[in-house]
Amino acid sequence: MKKAYLFSTIIIVALSTACKNNQKEAMSVPQLQVEAPLETTAKECYQAVIEKDTITLTVDVNKVNQFEGELDYSYYQKDKSFGTLLGNVAGDTIFADYTFQSEGKTAVRELVFLKKDANTYLEGYGEIIETNGKMTFKDKSKIKFDGNVVYNKIDCKE
Repeated sequence: MKKAYLFSTIIIVALSTACKNNQKEAMSVPQLQVEAPLETTAKECYQAVIEKDTITLTVDVNKVNQFEGELDYSYYQKDKSFGTLLGNVAGDTIFADYTFQSEGKTAVRELVFLKKDANTYLEGYGEIIETNGKMTFKDKSKIKFDGNVVYNKIDCKE
């Protein structure tokens, strides 16, 4: 009987020690640390051709609907206008400030674009006024998007 008692005690101690070792091993497994993804932007390029004039729009829209880009007006036999865009996306509409150089002067003008489909933006127009040195739309509810300036998606040049 003493042998059976001694044998069962040894087995119980061995099993409890083995279980404790397994718990320690499970606790020592390092946790994977996953970093939050960086804010990503999608760069897209568009171009509008009006007779002999070409307007190129480069768009960077990030996941929080901030909008950055560049706009380059290449007029036939006239001065070019080039600048940056900074604004916000609200649904299918982008309101942006266009800071540009033209004829040696820097100016700021509010622009609006309507995303017609995955490959097309329409530039809006309406009555503008000067407010604190910036040209802005007088009444945003009266902006028209009738297709005068249509930007079609193109491959971006690197």
